[in-house]
Amino acid sequence: MTNLTPFHYRDGNTLLHSLDARFKIILLILMSLATLKTAVLALASLTALIGLSIAIIRVPILSLIRELRYFFFLLLIVFSIRMVATPGDPLFQVFKITPTKQGMLHGLLVCWRLLLVVLMGLVFVSSTRISAIKSAVERLLAPIPLVPEKRVATMMGLIVRFIPVIFQKAQDVGEAQKARCVTNRKNPFYRLQVLSMPLLRGIFQDADKLAIAMTARCYDENQAITPKKIPKSDWLLFGSGLFFWSVLMLI
Repeated sequence: MTNLTPFHYRDGNTLLHSLDARFKIILLILMSLATLKTAVLALASLTALIGLSIAIIRVPILSLIRELRYFFFLLLIVFSIRMVATPGDPLFQVFKITPTKQGMLHGLLVCWRLLLVVLMGLVFVSSTRISAIKSAVERLLAPIPLVPEKRVATMMGLIVRFIPVIFQKAQDVGEAQKARCVTNRKNPFYRLQVLSMPLLRGIFQDADKLAIAMTARCYDENQAITPKKIPKSDWLLFGSGLFFWSVLMLI
């Protein structure tokens, strides 16, 4: 049986689950933009809020760390480049490469911001059904002229649907290569090559099968959406989120 990844909807009856998906998308965009300019204190407050949200949704931490291991490797690359590329007080020198103190601090800050954005996406995906995301995107884009909101909403729903599929496919390919002792090869570029090619081929095959299945079932993106009344509790929680965002921008 396929194991659920952290980037998968987790059923629950919390406030995060019941909050209207349109409010979640707006708050996600605002909080993500806030991470670009806020100071350390604001980032720490946002980190605490995200940590509380992850605990409420009950996302397994060890599984989350395992699934994000490649992202952590990317953060390590970003951190290393920032350390070397940012001018400042040198820490040490190795083969004419001089990391700086300012580069280290700036690299840590950039990696922190990127990690928060990913974790916020995790909270959103884990607490929102795909059907709710599709409906919310369509309603938010409906007032914008010249935008095919139904088609965009369908694409967004499929993208979110494929996130856990991609993680599961990567896990399956990794386990197959581990059984064939590919992980014993010390060349990281070779290991990346033999991982990426089967992974991409499997993803495109699954996408092609999905497209054929949707065509065979006469899927029509122009489906009517039943209007949903937003309860007062959602407005209150959304207002609290806006207040927290405004405080972050002022810190």
